[in-house]
Amino acid sequence: MYRYVMFLILPALCSLVNPVRAQVRDVSVVIAADTHFDMPPESDQFYHVKAMNRLPGTFVWPAGGPQAFAGDTLKQLNGVVIAGDIFDKADPRIRALYNARYSRGTGDKQIHFPVYPGFGNHDINPFSEDSIRNLQGRGFNLQFMDSVLQTKLAKGEILNLHAPSRAYSWNVGDVHFIQAQTFAGDTSYSESNMEWMANDLKQYASNGNPVVYIQHYGVDKWALGWWNQTARNQLFDLLDQYNLAAFFVGHTHTPSIQYYRGYPIYQVNNAWPDKDGNGSFAVLRIKDNQVGVASCRWTDSLGHYEVVAPYMESALPRVVDKQIHYNAFSHNDYWRPNPLKDALAFRFNCVEADLYLINGELYVAHDRPDTLDSRLTFRELYLKPLARRIRDNGGKVYPESDRPFMLMVDCKTSGEEMYPVLKAQMEPYKELFCSVNDGTYKEGAVLFFLSGDRPMLSLPQEKSRFTFLDGKVADLNKGMSRTLTPVVSDNFASFFKWKGNGEMPADELKRMREIMNQARSEGKLFRWWGAPDTENYKHFILQEGIDLIGADDLNSLFNILTDKRESLGK
Repeated sequence: MYRYVMFLILPALCSLVNPVRAQVRDVSVVIAADTHFDMPPESDQFYHVKAMNRLPGTFVWPAGGPQAFAGDTLKQLNGVVIAGDIFDKADPRIRALYNARYSRGTGDKQIHFPVYPGFGNHDINPFSEDSIRNLQGRGFNLQFMDSVLQTKLAKGEILNLHAPSRAYSWNVGDVHFIQAQTFAGDTSYSESNMEWMANDLKQYASNGNPVVYIQHYGVDKWALGWWNQTARNQLFDLLDQYNLAAFFVGHTHTPSIQYYRGYPIYQVNNAWPDKDGNGSFAVLRIKDNQVGVASCRWTDSLGHYEVVAPYMESALPRVVDKQIHYNAFSHNDYWRPNPLKDALAFRFNCVEADLYLINGELYVAHDRPDTLDSRLTFRELYLKPLARRIRDNGGKVYPESDRPFMLMVDCKTSGEEMYPVLKAQMEPYKELFCSVNDGTYKEGAVLFFLSGDRPMLSLPQEKSRFTFLDGKVADLNKGMSRTLTPVVSDNFASFFKWKGNGEMPADELKRMREIMNQARSEGKLFRWWGAPDTENYKHFILQEGIDLIGADDLNSLFNILTDKRESLGK
């Protein structure tokens, strides 16, 4: 009996002493882009393929690249992903050439790994100058993609497919990949894939698995005409909820790392020689909780390559930056594709709206509008959306905020005439705004203040109000309370000649500091408008402790505030 009991117990004890080692995550894939297969005869398309095939056993992570992998040799490649623009046009001969290179096989010039293709603008619009040929060519290319994806789905090589957009997903180990094709939310050739993507991530990545996201368009200004701001907001709001390991795009034909809302976006180079050198592709590795990316640039037709910048490295799980940028001011906010919403997506804490009083209504516009649109009123663009958000967030614009959101109105017509109309429109929402009652200040969710043609005669005389004034430098040291002018703003160019490059002249710097210090001594926030729109100026003025800094380009200021710098390949 004793022997029998020990026979049962000893294996269990041994398993405690020598537990089975958990499986180590180690995934490596190539991301290529913009192969632009064109009519035969072939020139250098197979150079890419031969270089990829040589990677296992020869690719060594360089000392100057991701430090977690420095000196490691790539042992296996789990696949090749293409971030769009496979074809330059639509033609059976072009397709045949692509298949000869990127249908998995064993040939010298044939890829040896699973391939996960994606389309870009040239695939979807192969004959953009001819609408009839373009639709025919699009159909031809989409038919090809359908055949590839249906085969992969039947073989279990992909998990999930959105048939209309051809977006799809798959896993390598516990790493979840999404190929979104042109971009998330594209409706130019199909219905949006955003709902599908939300459901896919919920099903396959809710447990914290790393996510690798691929699409064609990036966040460069060139892509703005295609990937609209609304779709961008939706995608990044969605990705904020998951453990995003890497985000890859193509399109620009230039290797670089750009940042959007704090996310590093790796732009993959094209496949052929151009002004920045030979074609290149990216190599991604995710090992345990470390992520690294490098570029490989082919050097000849034999498959030789060099490992080059840009390099990217990070650790998992990804921590989403939820910092509220209290000093960020969305200048001319109403010019954005989504007034108010875009600034909120970047977590800016102050927005500006210019108002005109026309026929008893308040219209948001920089110049007096020739035609009147009820959708472009102050009530529709700002008051109602803010009220909804505050109520949805339990009484604040940002639930975790420790101070009011700021809404500044620039009165483009008579402030004295506009003010009674403003008060009447704001009355139903007055409990949401900071207020003064018989000289006592009460904080609310929003600090609302008027600039431009300010109602200087009527507003200061009110004992109870929920509106404040934007002060000017000339108002400083005049005994104006901060409960009347909590913010001071003025034209930078009226005081200084410096254009924002190099160092600010010492005499101007001294004068600027005197002005800003006077505002601080009165307990007021300070903002310069009309200031130099240079990165050097923005870094400088932030170091000087400016309270509010304006931005026309929200992402550019966001990157400065979060110290994100673009990296370029060499």
